[in-house]
Amino acid sequence: MGVSKRNKRYCITFFCTVCILFGSLLSYAFVFDPWQLFHQPWFRDPVFIRNARFQNAGIINSYDFDSVVLGSSMAENFSAKEASELLGGTFVNLSMAGSLLSERYIVLKRLFNKKVVSNVIVSLDHSPYIPVGKYSEDMPPGKYDFLYNANPFDDFRIYFDVNLFSCWDVKANCRNVIPGERSESLEGLYSWFPYYVKAFGGIQAWCYWSTVSPPFRAFLKEIISVQKAVENGNTIPGSKTFVAECQQNSNATFDTYLLSIIKENPETTFLLFIPPYSRLWYGTMAQYYTGYYQAYLLFIEHMVRATSPYPNALVFGFDDMDFTGDLANYKDQSHYHKNINSKILQLMAQRSHLISEDSLDEYLIRITELAANYDLKKISTEFEACLNK
Repeated sequence: MGVSKRNKRYCITFFCTVCILFGSLLSYAFVFDPWQLFHQPWFRDPVFIRNARFQNAGIINSYDFDSVVLGSSMAENFSAKEASELLGGTFVNLSMAGSLLSERYIVLKRLFNKKVVSNVIVSLDHSPYIPVGKYSEDMPPGKYDFLYNANPFDDFRIYFDVNLFSCWDVKANCRNVIPGERSESLEGLYSWFPYYVKAFGGIQAWCYWSTVSPPFRAFLKEIISVQKAVENGNTIPGSKTFVAECQQNSNATFDTYLLSIIKENPETTFLLFIPPYSRLWYGTMAQYYTGYYQAYLLFIEHMVRATSPYPNALVFGFDDMDFTGDLANYKDQSHYHKNINSKILQLMAQRSHLISEDSLDEYLIRITELAANYDLKKISTEFEACLNK
């Protein structure tokens, strides 16, 4: 009987100790909360972690706003302050570098479940090789999607993966424990400008960048190779099957992960824009990767026609604007200067460069003419001279 009582007392003591330790860990995580999943910072100044897929959950949970920018790296340089001034509402930029629409869908669902949303700016990046249900291999959703569900308790899982007891000062002492650079403001949190400022400026800047970046040097060589192939009459047209598969993937992805949100939220204005890649990009697509370019045109057509019944969805296209032909505005063939982000906001506020069903055909003809007539020979010669220095 005595032994039984001792065993019972031992079990109770063990159980209580475990509960106290576990409760202490949860309490510590709740109070410190570096990702701000449960509240804004206590006992310290606000510090945000530049790891969007994780940090966005805390921003949605703990901060007041009614409008968002949610795109890829093509949208990271939008100023939330400027968007608020031009478009109305209170914006934050939640853009995630390299994100597919499937990843943004996870964030959007949480956003609309949590807040009344007035405006959403979305970049319509073309990813024809990605079927519905596929995500970025570098950051699969299983690593972060639990932060966006309706259950707040499983959010604590993220804190079981870090040594919180070594990083009370998230601003200084957590860099090896909680990965990501730090920012003290939501404005420009995920912006990559001016980190690449030396890559802007045209041919000279690109020549410099090719000396410090082997991948960029390989890119210039690829453009030279493409131009020579085009000159010799060689292209990659892509089969009808290839184009049809790209079209199916693009359409299904758009319908599943964005059009469905647009339909469910008629009171929200969705400002959808096709990222204005450089005319160099369009030129190589239209003149060499012709099958891909055909799929790209079909992608635009589907988005415009699919959203036309919904007055809360506006599609903007800037591929026909002069700035796309000036490489000084780009750090590579697709990523543009932050000034272009400002220009896009201004055009959105003016409701300029909208693509409707009525203007669609004219727009597609115009951008195809510009891409087909882009002088790949001239730019290739300049790249060769650069690489031979």
